[in-house]
Amino acid sequence: MTSLRCAGPRVRWLFLLVSLLTAYAPLTGRGQDRFGSWYLNPYFGGITPDKPWGGKGSSALFGLDVGMPVSQAWNAELDLNDAPLSDRFGGETIHLYGAALVLQRVFWANRSFAPYVSIGTGVTHLAPPSNIGLKSRTELMVQPGLGALVNVWKSRDCCRSVALRPEIRLRWTHGWAHAPGNPVDPLYVLGLTMFL
Repeated sequence: MTSLRCAGPRVRWLFLLVSLLTAYAPLTGRGQDRFGSWYLNPYFGGITPDKPWGGKGSSALFGLDVGMPVSQAWNAELDLNDAPLSDRFGGETIHLYGAALVLQRVFWANRSFAPYVSIGTGVTHLAPPSNIGLKSRTELMVQPGLGALVNVWKSRDCCRSVALRPEIRLRWTHGWAHAPGNPVDPLYVLGLTMFL
């Protein structure tokens, strides 16, 4: 573990991503036996970052969800995102990354409009430039969400489909390892979910 602490932020980020994917593997195997359908959800939107992140105003947010239905009403997914924040201290970009395992409860899954609630847990990683006085940090986070799947296309055999996915999330980051406080960041995104 000492060597991981000495490694750069990118190596730690890669280690964290591999760890999350390894933890996600049992869920994917179970879902594949029952349904065999993966989905991808690239999304864009915005984030209003809390003050401890050092950003100035709202910013764009880009991300990707990789998921699979684990039952008729439940989906499990891996959520990865990046928000390039405008630096309120200077003129450089601060990157705020998020990675979470998310569980969704989908209502009316076979209809054209399917609302859902979600809960995710993972990490938030702050990657500021070295010259602004903020330190790189990785913290535990939880993010409840509310959204809907709006079908726009479905194949004749109903195996493949495309849906618009508006969603609002509230990301709460636990700041126990570093001061100051516990940032809360609203995220508002629109995705395009493709069941493969």
